[in-house]
Amino acid sequence: MVRDAGMARINSQLPVLTFGRASLTGAACFERWRNILSIVFDVEPDHREDVDSFTGSMTTYHLGGLLLSDTAGSAVRFRRSGATIARSAIEHYLVQVYLEGGYAGSVGGREVEMRAGDVCVLDLTRPLSTRADTFRNITIVVPRDSLAPLVKSPDTLHGTILPGASAVGSLLGDHLRTLCDRLPDMTEREARAVAGGTAGLVAACLGSTIDAHEPPRAELHAAMLARIKRFIDERLDSPDLDADTICRTFGLSRSSLYRLFDPLGGVAAHIRERRLSRAFADLVTPQPGRTRVIDIALHRGFGSEASFSRAFRAIYGLTPGEARAIADGMRRLLAPADSGDADSVLQRWMHSLYPARTAGGA
Repeated sequence: MVRDAGMARINSQLPVLTFGRASLTGAACFERWRNILSIVFDVEPDHREDVDSFTGSMTTYHLGGLLLSDTAGSAVRFRRSGATIARSAIEHYLVQVYLEGGYAGSVGGREVEMRAGDVCVLDLTRPLSTRADTFRNITIVVPRDSLAPLVKSPDTLHGTILPGASAVGSLLGDHLRTLCDRLPDMTEREARAVAGGTAGLVAACLGSTIDAHEPPRAELHAAMLARIKRFIDERLDSPDLDADTICRTFGLSRSSLYRLFDPLGGVAAHIRERRLSRAFADLVTPQPGRTRVIDIALHRGFGSEASFSRAFRAIYGLTPGEARAIADGMRRLLAPADSGDADSVLQRWMHSLYPARTAGGA
């Protein structure tokens, strides 16, 4: 299946969506390109007067377990705010290698700089605000359920950069380039297998970087942290989940527990962030019996709707009601199932990804 949004058709056995410079130029090209990317980013030109000379293109393949895009554009500003996160309602990771240009800005509250050849990881549940020079990048969209179980600290990946000059950065960048070049010749069965192997390779390359940046810690402590995080995730709906409960359960002192969670911003902050993440999912995808904001707040361990709303707004920049309204509006917008517009197709593709099996998996 080939979806053609203005570029020469590509002979491929995989679903492919294309948009190119040939059919549109200037402001019309920018508006179309921005609409296609709107599920992932809010995009503005770096300078308003540059719109008339804007050029951009994108080719995206659907591999079943992940998407791969070859994207290029003039200098722009990318933003992912709480409203964007609510509108898109996706929890995937983006893994990008920049072939040309780069970006700089704030990713998850820290300043980063990306250069040509580097590989970066972006968590689509987290905010960012960056400025990109005229660029071309290759991006894979990896479902959270494919990558998170394979890395030690999935919640700390946002903004991770593997320098192109490093061994793992070069390895992963070369893999993404080769994959992009070879996809037109792959069958769907081959692409599904490669999707799983790619998630495993990303995790392996990130693992060494995460280990290098973490403070030295005994393997026993790392295993204990993983156990406690699982314990927290299984009890997020309990109002009694706190540091004292964890210390009693695992036989730890408060100081030991705090040291374990210091790289994550503290145990209380981790619990609050995990509760808010689950509550966000409840709001944008309502569950039976939990349609009211107060029901979601209480179910996710908050004592009142007011305390939940304050914490939610502090993280996402909008109220729970606003997040739900944005998500409801997007669902209504996407309701016509037969739309072949590029932005509608990409929206559906983003939501259709399933966890990829890693190489050798079941």
